[in-house]
Amino acid sequence: MSFSIIEQKLIDAYTILVLAEKKTIEEVPEKIRNAVDIKVAERTIEVLGGSL
Repeated sequence: MSFSIIEQKLIDAYTILVLAEKKTIEEVPEKIRNAVDIKVAERTIEVLGGSL
């Protein structure tokens, strides 16, 4: 799925909020929830020392 620039910024913002445990994945808008979930997983792997 292709996202606009604004949607990409929202995905980044929600990713940070979810990682900081300020929001839960259930609070992310349905339209971008899957993309945020993937970004959270990617960043978690990076932090744990893995590479994609």
